[in-house]
Amino acid sequence: MNKSSNTIKTICEVGIFAALGYVLDELQGIISKGLFINGGSIGFAMIAVLIIAYRRGWLPAILTGLIMGGLDIATSAYILHPAQLLLDYILPYAVVGLAGIFKFIFDKVKTKRQKIFWICIGTLVGGLAKLLSHYLAGIIFWADPENFAWGLQNMNPYLYCFIYNFSFIGPSIILTGALLIVLYLRAPRILTNRLDIIKSEKKRSKDEVVPAINSAIYLVLGITTFTIFLIKYIMSYESYQDGAAFGYDFDQDSMVIFVCGFAFIVLGIISIVKIIRKKYSERVASLVCIAIFSISQIYCTARLIKMYVKGKDPTTYWIWFAIGAATLIFAVIFYLIRRRQIKTRVVTNP
Repeated sequence: MNKSSNTIKTICEVGIFAALGYVLDELQGIISKGLFINGGSIGFAMIAVLIIAYRRGWLPAILTGLIMGGLDIATSAYILHPAQLLLDYILPYAVVGLAGIFKFIFDKVKTKRQKIFWICIGTLVGGLAKLLSHYLAGIIFWADPENFAWGLQNMNPYLYCFIYNFSFIGPSIILTGALLIVLYLRAPRILTNRLDIIKSEKKRSKDEVVPAINSAIYLVLGITTFTIFLIKYIMSYESYQDGAAFGYDFDQDSMVIFVCGFAFIVLGIISIVKIIRKKYSERVASLVCIAIFSISQIYCTARLIKMYVKGKDPTTYWIWFAIGAATLIFAVIFYLIRRRQIKTRVVTNP
């Protein structure tokens, strides 16, 4: 597989897992709401960065974490200082990507026990790096005893910041590590370059009609969605002042939709280029499309839960969920049918 093709697939994976990680972060924030009054949540959003770390290495993993932080800032942020923005929003998930330094060892060892050991090491190192980032932000910017949670106003600020941050990051490390081990045992190729070891399907000219139509649909859907909801996202900007702190909010729904639209634009352009170069893989394009719809459904589910928790009307999200579910089912069925057709042609026309 040539270098440019591998780079494109790496970029696609980074984008998909960054979006998935952001959605998981939003979902765990809803579930842990009320437990951590000064921010933080228990969950396994780190797994998105860690999967990329073991599939692609530390640099793509750090990029995945940076994108997750950027998406977090793009929806809402509570800012006291640029350094606090860096430590609380930009770095936490990015430094989880340091687990990728163990990729070469993970790939080299042979036994399951050894691979599980290095999964645990990488998860621990990435989680502790995230803890350090939040801890530094705590002792520098949030060490006012009057705002300490759980009635711990008399505790030493350095000890309190460690206990508070470890109370949600510690369980998250354990939960993420356990889930990553289960994924490795049940589907080990998730932690390898699965798409890179699948040989490109040979196409005949008569087989390029459906891919061309799909690529056009990706582009039209992507451009329309991206344009409409980017404008809506920009117009939803609201700012507020809380003492010395400045904050702002955007419409998160619009952001998720226009990001999905952008993903379809990229998918459409790449598909067209691949068709022209006779290197198109319908399997890869279909799986990426299914992944985009799946991420949208996960986000919609998280928003539905949030609506019920806050006692708000969930009708809009139920409509979104129903349409998204129908679209996802159709995409999966289409993928399975096309896959069967391609296999049948290969068997009958070797």
